[in-house]
Amino acid sequence: MRRGHSGVRRAGRAIAPRLGLALLAALASWALPAEASAGASTKLVRYHGYALVVPARWPVYDLSADPRVCVRFDRHALYLGRPSAEQRCPAHAAGRTEAILLEPLTAHGAGAGGGAGGAVLPGAPGAGVAGGPGPPSAGGQGSLAQLLLPAHGLAVTATWSSSPQTVARALGVRSLASSPASARAAEAPPPARARAASAASVYTGLGFDACSAPSPGDMAAWSSSPYRAIGIYIGGTNMACSQPNLTAGWTSGETAAGWHLIPTYVGLQAPTNSCGCASIVPSQASAQGAAAASDAVTHAQALGLGPGSPIYDDMEAYQTGSPNTAAVLNFLSAWTAGLHAAGYTSGVYGNANSAISDMIAARGTGFQEPDDIWIADWNGEHTTSDPYVPSSDWSAHQRLHQYSGGANETHGGVTLNIDGDYLDGATVGATSIPDGTFVQVAGQPAVWLIAGGAPLYVSSWSPFGGPQPYTIISAQQFSSLNPYPANGTFLATSTRGVFRVVGGAPFGIRSWSLYGVVLPSITIDPWNILNISNPAAHLRTAPVDGTVVQGLPSHRFWVFYGGRREPSLPSTRAFSVDDATLAIFPLITCVVPNLRHLTVAQARAALNRAHCELGKTHRPRRAPAHRTLHVVGQSPRARSTHAANHRVAITLG
Repeated sequence: MRRGHSGVRRAGRAIAPRLGLALLAALASWALPAEASAGASTKLVRYHGYALVVPARWPVYDLSADPRVCVRFDRHALYLGRPSAEQRCPAHAAGRTEAILLEPLTAHGAGAGGGAGGAVLPGAPGAGVAGGPGPPSAGGQGSLAQLLLPAHGLAVTATWSSSPQTVARALGVRSLASSPASARAAEAPPPARARAASAASVYTGLGFDACSAPSPGDMAAWSSSPYRAIGIYIGGTNMACSQPNLTAGWTSGETAAGWHLIPTYVGLQAPTNSCGCASIVPSQASAQGAAAASDAVTHAQALGLGPGSPIYDDMEAYQTGSPNTAAVLNFLSAWTAGLHAAGYTSGVYGNANSAISDMIAARGTGFQEPDDIWIADWNGEHTTSDPYVPSSDWSAHQRLHQYSGGANETHGGVTLNIDGDYLDGATVGATSIPDGTFVQVAGQPAVWLIAGGAPLYVSSWSPFGGPQPYTIISAQQFSSLNPYPANGTFLATSTRGVFRVVGGAPFGIRSWSLYGVVLPSITIDPWNILNISNPAAHLRTAPVDGTVVQGLPSHRFWVFYGGRREPSLPSTRAFSVDDATLAIFPLITCVVPNLRHLTVAQARAALNRAHCELGKTHRPRRAPAHRTLHVVGQSPRARSTHAANHRVAITLG
């Protein structure tokens, strides 16, 4: 069991070291010279008539002879054959390094082509990881290449970290210069598409994650387990395990079987991370975070996981402070912005006292927070509460907790090595119950109406003109419904009130003229509006922190924190609401804190917490180089009230 910093145990992930170069995307020749021979430090291996020379210390795995071997790219190895659906992988596989997989071309799913040279597959299925969906990592973040060798009927997957020349020598590469004649790009067949998920589904209960997605047979066997959610690795430059089972058909089949999915993307890690992985370049953190989000969306769509689905970025443990904290926060802020722009729910997995703690400290400072967090703290507790996370943060069914890791468990006769999770947050679930459906939980008297994927209480049939047909659902189905109606849902009442739900809160709409047309709405029992603070209403009195809206007709943007609002930059994820309703919510104000005796860094942090900004800083003309300066004066004075983000000048001495 590995531990993160300060004794907080963390879950290891399928992640990879820093790249040696972008992609082996333009290899000039793949024919091994006839005169090549294996020396004492190398060995010659032949497979299907293809010969290559690999380091003598590399193990060679024949996957047809032992289909349970896990094809992992975090260890030096040569794999021969197709990764098996029944491969047995550990829950932890840290890093990509120099490794090669040779598999039959028919098994790889690509058509044969002419010519003796290899065809580079920069956009083929599996370029993110062998057997997996989607293209290679965006923004030059990949350390993997796939090629076809039609003359030998083989497909090659090669990975590297600090020594791409080892792979080049093994494959007999003479030059890394591009050659149109021998490096023809091959078009990959489009991936099979499942019905795209339209919204995140909240699941409360036990789950697990494993390095490689289990086969459908193994998943069926584990239906006897207490788990109903599974983490799946969908892509990222720091993935290690192959994914022979993970397809659009797999995701649709498992959600139909009642499983909730936790799509996980293993992107770049902190500049100085705990795993020696491919890392963020601090000066490029925002661009790399945006590229990761775009790449993750591509991978998700290849698996049939459409807009609304959550995707969790896996950020492994690191030492907080410079240079890590700022780089990670900039990366994750851009990650969230990119997912929101594409219509996806943003999640972040992180160690309790590194990524999670840094995000908590950054709340309210302009950092764009993820919708959900996944806390890695191996304390064995089946709860989403954690001493590192204040109870008010991500409190609206927005947490997952990884409580254990690397344990073997057997269910239905199948043993898997897993990390244990307890969830109360966003997953990809089975097709949701249609809006407008009346439901009743088996054995319970209450009736509910589905609106925006959430159950709203029906206190009487009167608003609906009398008794209506209703569907009996299980308690498990009920618990998987949204905690609040999805953002943008319009609700109407029999008293002619119209509301739009954003961030879980209903905003009154005076007239449809604000939108220029009457939009579809769901008629609900007005009891829910009149009793909004009652848990049965499944509505909030104020939007979830970080909710962004656009007022109409003013077209001004606002962001909410603690039930208050402040001006916001324009956002593609904002939903339009009535200005008149916005006026109900007070503005966030800057109440100037007392800054005397604080350092500049401490003063800036105090001002951020108070929704103020640091203004002009006056320094003494002469001060000893070794002396730490402190605030001796400020303007305006402490405890004065101003508009949000008011600048406060300080004098140091």
